[in-house]
Amino acid sequence: MHRGAYRRRGTPDTMPGHRQDAAAPPAEEETAMRARRLAACLIASCTLGIFSAPILAQSASWPTRPIRFIVPFPPGGPTDTYVRTIAGPLGEALKQPIVVENRAGAGGSIGTAAVAKATPDGYTMGLGAGGALMVMPHLMKVPYSVQQDFTYVSSLAQVPAVIAVNAKSGITNMAQFLERAKSHPGKMNYGSAGTGTMVHLAGERFKRAAGVDIVHVPYAGAAPAITDLLGGQVESMVSDLTPILPHVQAGTVRVLAVTTEKRTPLLPDAPTLVELGYPKVVQATEYGVIMPPGTPAAIVDRVQRELATIMATPEVRKAYEQMGSLAVSSSPEQYRKNVLASYEFWGQFIKETGISLN
Repeated sequence: MHRGAYRRRGTPDTMPGHRQDAAAPPAEEETAMRARRLAACLIASCTLGIFSAPILAQSASWPTRPIRFIVPFPPGGPTDTYVRTIAGPLGEALKQPIVVENRAGAGGSIGTAAVAKATPDGYTMGLGAGGALMVMPHLMKVPYSVQQDFTYVSSLAQVPAVIAVNAKSGITNMAQFLERAKSHPGKMNYGSAGTGTMVHLAGERFKRAAGVDIVHVPYAGAAPAITDLLGGQVESMVSDLTPILPHVQAGTVRVLAVTTEKRTPLLPDAPTLVELGYPKVVQATEYGVIMPPGTPAAIVDRVQRELATIMATPEVRKAYEQMGSLAVSSSPEQYRKNVLASYEFWGQFIKETGISLN
């Protein structure tokens, strides 16, 4: 609307067919109109109360039945294990079983959408995955809004990415890796768990920072990429630490660098990219707990409190560490802030680099 075009609602020049000198309505008619407006407001308020009252009443006694926890990836993988590790303790704390439901597909967006569309009664929660929340919405049309369609509960895990090579490659450090890449531009390659994954983006960030031309080879998950790394079909790999850690421990894979700000205790000899001169390439894949929009605050607060206690226990911290991840927790506000900030960052990065699923 142009400046100066605004008129008060109800004035004659905004209502075609009305004359400016029309007489004001009689007092009786004005009183009747006010009464009708009041009645309409009361009806609307009552209707809202009818729909919201059952959920609000249920939150006081929640939970009274099993709670489903949607994992947007197949069973048996690292993300599935993160959830199953805490499902038992969380169920004990809430005095109801936590039923893990795997809804895989489309980079995690199918299961994530299922959480967004669930009834906000506290009986559905899900694993918020970095790729599905922060990256995929920029690469494909997803049936949810990151800003509006979730209640963010708490962070759960942070997983560093690593740059790795086959232990038989002859490359023992990052300097040798970069020397080979720069002397053979476009000839070396690196595998990842797939286009648009957090590890793919970590690889592209590193390429930009280091000024090297290394070809990305996407796979349908980390497992086949690791298989080809071991078989020599790809020369290097950018991976979450969790799936590649057993091969590092077995001595068949060598980690050249980790993407976190500080070294991971599991790989004390592996330098960070910050140490190697790339301070802007700091990244860890973040996972958290999400619930449908409109979930009562009392339920969200209860889940967050229980998670904070569970994630701090030695048993859970050790279990996560053995999987190559860090057990964490946060306030709902902080987790939401983390997700939205990363969503904006990756949106800009994808736009600048032209990354696509094609």
